[in-house]
Amino acid sequence: MQIHPTSLEFENLPSVYALLDSIIFMWFIVLVTVAIISWVAAKIWHIHSIPKHLAKEKGLAQAKLIFWMCILGLVWKPLWVLAVLAIVTDWDKVQAWFKGAQS
Repeated sequence: MQIHPTSLEFENLPSVYALLDSIIFMWFIVLVTVAIISWVAAKIWHIHSIPKHLAKEKGLAQAKLIFWMCILGLVWKPLWVLAVLAIVTDWDKVQAWFKGAQS
């Protein structure tokens, strides 16, 4: 194979080519990729379930709402943010504020 119009010729393949051409190495790459993707998905799931676990621990009445907001927050992030805000909000004070505003 001639690279340029010179007398230089390239006859040998790079030394790493045999490794890249092996089926065992390609399966190794596939398994490592799947493992990394699975690990990242598990961590994302864990982070998204934190508000759900906190709501259950605190015994909040809106725990099911927070659960669904966390699940749907995997698709649309503002719902997850609202679930976190629902955890840290003092609902008794909010209710008292609404009652004071109505009178």
